[in-house]
Amino acid sequence: MDQHTKSWLAILFTTLAWGSSIVFAKFVYTELTPMVFLALRYTIACPPLYLLGRLLAQTKPDEYIIRENWRILLAAGISGPFVSQALQYIGLGYTTASDTVLLINFAPLSSAVLAVPLLNESMGRWKITGMILAIVGASFIVLGGASVESAILPNRVLGDLLVLGSTFFFALNGIFGKMAVKTLHSLHFTFVSILFSIPFLWLSAIITEDLAILLTVSLGNWLLMLWIGIVNTAVSFALYYEAHRHIDASTIQIGLNMVAVWGVLLSVLLLAESVTLLTLFGGALTVVGVILAQAFTKRNRTASEKTP
Repeated sequence: MDQHTKSWLAILFTTLAWGSSIVFAKFVYTELTPMVFLALRYTIACPPLYLLGRLLAQTKPDEYIIRENWRILLAAGISGPFVSQALQYIGLGYTTASDTVLLINFAPLSSAVLAVPLLNESMGRWKITGMILAIVGASFIVLGGASVESAILPNRVLGDLLVLGSTFFFALNGIFGKMAVKTLHSLHFTFVSILFSIPFLWLSAIITEDLAILLTVSLGNWLLMLWIGIVNTAVSFALYYEAHRHIDASTIQIGLNMVAVWGVLLSVLLLAESVTLLTLFGGALTVVGVILAQAFTKRNRTASEKTP
C-alpha cells in the first residue's frame, strides 16, 4: 500500500471520528455548554497527543523548530480549535442545525481558494468538478432531512454568518497545517497548536459560561468526553495533519465532506433518525465527488513524476 492510499485511509478515519463527534455531542450537550465542551475536549486531547508524538514520531518536539514556527503554530491554534469551533457552536444557537451543516460544506471552497495564493496549489478541472459534486451532495443530505418549520428562526441570518465564518477559519487552519508539517512532525504540530488554543478556550468559557456545571456531569458523559478528546480529537487530528504531507490541502477539504455522510449514518443507527431518498442520493453524490478528486489527483501526480 503506497503512502497516498494510506493518507486517504487516514482521512477516511478522521471523517468517521468527526462525524461521530456530532452524534456524541447530542448526548454530552444535555449537561455541558458549548465553550466548556470545547475547552474540555481539547484539554483532554493534549496528553495523548504528546504521548503519540513520543511513540510514533520517536522524538520530542524540536524546541528550535517550534520557536522558529511559533507564529504559524499560534495562528493554527487560534484559527482552528478556538475561532472556527467557537463560531460554529455559537452560530448553531442562532440558526438551524440544517443550515449549520450546509454552511460547513463551504470549507472546501474556502480552502481551494486560499491554497492557490498561499500554497501555490493548482485548481485543475477534475478537482473543481469533484469539489462541486461533493458540496452539492452534502447539501442534498441536509435538504433531505430539513423541515419547513425549521426554516424560520429568530436571528437566523446572524447564526448563518457566524457558521459561514467558521468554515473560513477551519480552511485557514488547514493551510497553516500544510505549511508547518514541512519542518515539524504532524503530531508535534497538532499538540503545540492545540496547546496554544487552550488558554483562549478556557478564558472564553469562564467569561461567557458557568464552570460549575462540571461538578454535575454524569459518569457516562465523562466517558464520552474522554472518547471525544482522545480518539475523535487527538488521534483524528494527528492523522488529518499527517495526510497534508501527501495530499493537497484543497483535496483534503473535499474529502472532509464525508463527515456529513458518516454523521447521517450514525444518526440513523444511534439516534433513530429517519433518512429520505434525497439524503441517500446526496451521500452517494458526495462519495462520487471525493473519489473523483482523489483518483484524478493521484493520476496527475503520477504523470508529473514520470515526466522528465
